[in-house]
Amino acid sequence: MQNIEDKAQDEKQEEDVLSPDPIQSTVLTFGVFDGVHVAHQIVIKRVVDRAKALNIDSVVISFDPHPALSISGKAPLVITNTPEKIELLKKQGIDRVIVEDFNEQFAQLSPQEFVNGILVNRFHVREVVVGYDCAFGKDKIGDRWLLKELGQEYGFGVYVVEPYRLSGVIVSSTRIRTAILEGDLELTSKLLGRPYSISGLVVSGKGIGREIGYATANLQIPEQVLPPAGVYAVWVYVGETQFDGILNMGIQPTFGGDEFRIEVHLLRFKGSLYGQKIKMSFVKKIRNEKAFAGPEELADQIRRDEATARKILSS
Repeated sequence: MQNIEDKAQDEKQEEDVLSPDPIQSTVLTFGVFDGVHVAHQIVIKRVVDRAKALNIDSVVISFDPHPALSISGKAPLVITNTPEKIELLKKQGIDRVIVEDFNEQFAQLSPQEFVNGILVNRFHVREVVVGYDCAFGKDKIGDRWLLKELGQEYGFGVYVVEPYRLSGVIVSSTRIRTAILEGDLELTSKLLGRPYSISGLVVSGKGIGREIGYATANLQIPEQVLPPAGVYAVWVYVGETQFDGILNMGIQPTFGGDEFRIEVHLLRFKGSLYGQKIKMSFVKKIRNEKAFAGPEELADQIRRDEATARKILSS
């Protein structure tokens, strides 16, 4: 996690990019928006549509770290890290994405202080769009009913988006985390509206892959929810370029490993990725992790994995 100074600087840069002019009047929503899933997208679309109709700015106020850290002392692993979340929100058409530092001081704001001090005085809100389960203020005591009361008091409208269901079950970040942990990539993709992705920095590894003819990029991934260990067919994004790839997550039991590692082999790629940030989208699991008799047997299996990955990704 970034320290406060680095994070504040990043947020300032983000606001400078997205908010070059003083905020005059807005339609906004607020929340964690972890995953920016299909239910979130309904909220976002309403914000964007209303802002366009009123010819004012659309704003998302998100929080980092997760509010649960201040409330319970433990936060869930994220589905999307902050940079990816900002990118996804911008792709939905949001004019300005503001990431609030959910520190202890912020957590102590009463619902009235949050609404008056931030929504009204700072963002000059005209309309607020929230989900049915919105919560705000100290100890999450503010709900949609209180928000409507405060809207009447301070002169802004409130629109509540009702729960969105797939297969009869409400779409939520919690449901998506469960699907990821259970390895249900098909359900995860449906709930997100896109394949599940992770991003990481390529760091130095043991060089085992290169020794057996399959060079891999070893990845340093921030704390993010991951599917079960194993081998996956993935799409790999290096900048704007997409490659087919094979992702392996596990402890490398063939070589007596005990440290969890994430590494990816890019098909039809030559060159070095060391020090670069790359993104991987899960498409389908190929097999579970297993120990092999030695490097030669492992190399044979990787050749089969590559053929399987090519077939999966081509379809």
